[in-house]
Amino acid sequence: MRSTRRRGRRGRRGIGRSIGLGIGLGFPQAATAAACAAVMAVTSACAAQQSQPDIAELRATATGYDAESKRSAEETRLRGLLDRLNRVEGLHHAYTRFTDHCTGPSKGNFKDPPSVDLVSCSMGVHAVYGVEGDVTDVLRRIDAAGVTPWQPNLNGPGSASGGTLDYALEYHRLRGVFPDGLLMPAPSLVSEDRGLVIAWDYPPLPDHPAASAQVEGEDPPACPPAGPVHSRCRIDPQQPDSVPAVRARYGTVLSVRIGRPGSTPYFTVPRPRAR
Repeated sequence: MRSTRRRGRRGRRGIGRSIGLGIGLGFPQAATAAACAAVMAVTSACAAQQSQPDIAELRATATGYDAESKRSAEETRLRGLLDRLNRVEGLHHAYTRFTDHCTGPSKGNFKDPPSVDLVSCSMGVHAVYGVEGDVTDVLRRIDAAGVTPWQPNLNGPGSASGGTLDYALEYHRLRGVFPDGLLMPAPSLVSEDRGLVIAWDYPPLPDHPAASAQVEGEDPPACPPAGPVHSRCRIDPQQPDSVPAVRARYGTVLSVRIGRPGSTPYFTVPRPRAR
């Protein structure tokens, strides 16, 4: 017990000496705290200036020759895919929303690190069609139209894997329920590079409302908010029918989303390394 008390006294004395030494330096505590805060603020401001370039500089990069060249090539690629879809018998175009946007560097947060790119540009298409006739017949025509290479059947003969035409046809044939009673995941057609995804109104699962198996859509479709670096958005036609109106006219709605494989940007400029 004595040794414990002695250690406690020594600990208190050590703390007292440390506090006394800090006060004895001659700097008031409030002034010291204010000075530290000022230094930290200046340091943070300098770091922010170095890592966040001017918006005009970012905009000039996003609209420069290299960016415009890659932008034109990406738009040509996306429109080529759409043109092949538009020629498929039984598909009636309702509207297409085309978006193109560039972003600047992000500072990051506790969950996500700062971005590695100074400028990053991405492009995407969302197209909606009405389906005339049996949707499975139209899906077969899409598969045969050579729009893009589709996901292969990884399960082999007798069992279809998701994202394939075989699985989509099996889903419709079984109405969403495997022979053993298990519910089937929703069908879709997915390109081999996963840059194109087709969804449609399919038979709802047992005891599920019809809306649970329908393509969702805005009414009316709208462009996303424009960003400060570079943004383009166009909806064709300018006053399109809503998804419910397309469904009321044709009975089935089909949706197409096209981007780049793995959602990768079509144009990037790496962030300069800090010196």
